[in-house]
Amino acid sequence: MADGGLRERYGYATIAPDKPVIAGSYGTWQLTYVAGTDGVAAGGCIRIHTDSDTDWGMPQLGDPGGENYMTVHAPDGVRLAVVVENVRGMTLTLKGRPLAPGEEVRLVLGDRSEGGPGTRAQTFVEEKRYFWFSVDVEGDGQFVTLPHSPHVSIVGGNPVTLVTLTPSLVPLDAPFRLLIRAQDAWGNPSSTYRGTVYLEATDVELPAEEHTFSAEDNGVWQLEGCRCKATGVKRITVKENKGELSTESNPILCVEEEGPYTLYWGDPHGGQLHDPGKIPDFFRYARDVSGIDFVGYQANDDRLSTEEYALQQKAERAFYAPGRFVPLPGFEWSAETEQGGHHNIYFRRHDQPIRRNRHLPSIVDCSDIDTDLPHILDVYQAYRYADVVITPHVGGYEANLQYHEPNLEPAIEVTSTHGTFEWFLKDALRRRYRLGFVGGSDGYTGRPGAEYPGYIDRRYAKGGLAAVYAKELSIGGILEALKSRRAYGTTGARIFLRVDSDGHMMGTEYRTHSAPSISASVIGTAPLESVELFRGLDKVYDHPLELGMASNRVRILWEGASGPMSYSGVAWDGSLKVAGGSIELLEKIRFDSPRSHIHDLTGDGLCWHSVACGYGSGLILEVDGSEEAELRLALSLTLISRAVYGGRMSYAPAENISFAFRMGDLASGPKEIEIGPLNRKVTVSLAPDPNGSRSAEFSFTDPAPLPGINPYWLRVVQTDGEMAWSSPLFADYVVEE
Repeated sequence: MADGGLRERYGYATIAPDKPVIAGSYGTWQLTYVAGTDGVAAGGCIRIHTDSDTDWGMPQLGDPGGENYMTVHAPDGVRLAVVVENVRGMTLTLKGRPLAPGEEVRLVLGDRSEGGPGTRAQTFVEEKRYFWFSVDVEGDGQFVTLPHSPHVSIVGGNPVTLVTLTPSLVPLDAPFRLLIRAQDAWGNPSSTYRGTVYLEATDVELPAEEHTFSAEDNGVWQLEGCRCKATGVKRITVKENKGELSTESNPILCVEEEGPYTLYWGDPHGGQLHDPGKIPDFFRYARDVSGIDFVGYQANDDRLSTEEYALQQKAERAFYAPGRFVPLPGFEWSAETEQGGHHNIYFRRHDQPIRRNRHLPSIVDCSDIDTDLPHILDVYQAYRYADVVITPHVGGYEANLQYHEPNLEPAIEVTSTHGTFEWFLKDALRRRYRLGFVGGSDGYTGRPGAEYPGYIDRRYAKGGLAAVYAKELSIGGILEALKSRRAYGTTGARIFLRVDSDGHMMGTEYRTHSAPSISASVIGTAPLESVELFRGLDKVYDHPLELGMASNRVRILWEGASGPMSYSGVAWDGSLKVAGGSIELLEKIRFDSPRSHIHDLTGDGLCWHSVACGYGSGLILEVDGSEEAELRLALSLTLISRAVYGGRMSYAPAENISFAFRMGDLASGPKEIEIGPLNRKVTVSLAPDPNGSRSAEFSFTDPAPLPGINPYWLRVVQTDGEMAWSSPLFADYVVEE
């Protein structure tokens, strides 16, 4: 037999229904185990687990009317002790008589028989989401995993938005590719979308001006051969036939002719998967769904077996297409913070050996254990003269910036699905390191370049991106750009950013006897709220923007983190009541997944639950009322911190805030409530004009540069909460004697 007789001896398992599952939907599924000829002895176990870093609703056994209620059914006399360890696994132990050959054990996930809503399926797409069954038939701790364990396909749901992506910098009349993605509420491509979209643009030649999505598109369509016919900023508008969905592409800056550098977008920290067999799908998603130019599959080294690393390297070679798509070879060195913390390691060449921080027990082959590098200082020593680029980040364990190797570490990651970490950026500046800034996703759902947090309790934000000015789209070209710090990071939006100083590009270190003169150009994907130039930690210029405020539009923003560490989210539970007025319109800002939601909405009030980390999240309300209308705000905070106690997160009740203000009070300026460290605060103000300027350009000469190195960098915030950070220019100002 193909399975070596395992099915006959140890049994088999099924799932019903086994048809495709809409991501994030509620339903009921029955898992059935049928014992084989060996049966299962008293004291034996049945374990159900998954290789997915799933956010499927965690089964609960005590509330029949609640969501995710699970029941377990066994033959008469067979008593089962059920332990649900986490969303990824549970164990059933026989405490009564043995399970005889052919007898069944059934689990009903999302049992609705007593009024419950069912169980919530995971929120991200996955071709095969396995429910692996492992059986200990003798009760001696020896588990056998059943071949052909059941699985379902997770697909995207109905679209809530269209996303249109293009290159950011193109020469006149040069062909480029446009990507349109119909996207569901969880950030997945909508497999159900069958709409017709119409494309419009000024001074852009489009080979097709409409497209009807089919089942073969799976929610994504690419159009080759688009061309800009005039220089300047171009945008492509996409509207569906019903008019319910519309979008605009990221800005395209068309230039007269190709320069020495092209701007490429990527996710250098695309995360990892528990099943290495799904790595090709990871690269395919980055290229064909996210539409990025480069990506890094950064697997935690201490969990990555030699065989899995070989599969990763094979996929990196297979998908490498210079000029089209670049997987960056490498891995994530994953020590705890005391030993240096997490660092991404990239190689300029394929097939380079992995050197782990340690081998966890899950790695069976330890033949290369003598190559381990237990401390970041060992990493520096091993790679000091190698063709390697390293980037510290805030991941499972935040990088310890008391350690730094300038020749190897050109940039740090300041935003990811873990959140936004300006404290990390400031720590690097405080130490006077000459580092650039990039973004990434660090996700586990196999959606590099377009990761969203779902319900995973260690992820709070959609993934960031890195933009690099590179000479060519190749491994060497991307890493040379990172090494030279010709790069910047965003929270995921393709904001165009260019910063120069005295003719030098961002990232450059240069010497000058004159006061540095910085020039910047910003083209946003939404109206700009602030464009700030910093010299180190000091703001030296705030570019004036015509924001325009409407007297009846109120914005409430909350922001901050729980601590300077990984997994430092904050849950904001709030309520608002309007006395003397009513809520006519409501908009959300950076509610990155439906986990953050509004509830109990009435004409004069609402409540919300928001989970965020570092960045601003909030609401815009249009209030129908006089200046005397009073808004009463209440907030309750819960601080989230690093996984402890067997990998589980810690949640601690924190500050409670109440605040009342009249509509007329906001005309004099924002009202800010300082709450705690890590910039935890709430700001209430009139909302900026939704039709404000999306571009800014300026030159600024520093009137008071400091002798020595002056790091100048730009921080951009849009009214929709998206952000960007340029890598610094390092002007070495030499005072004339």
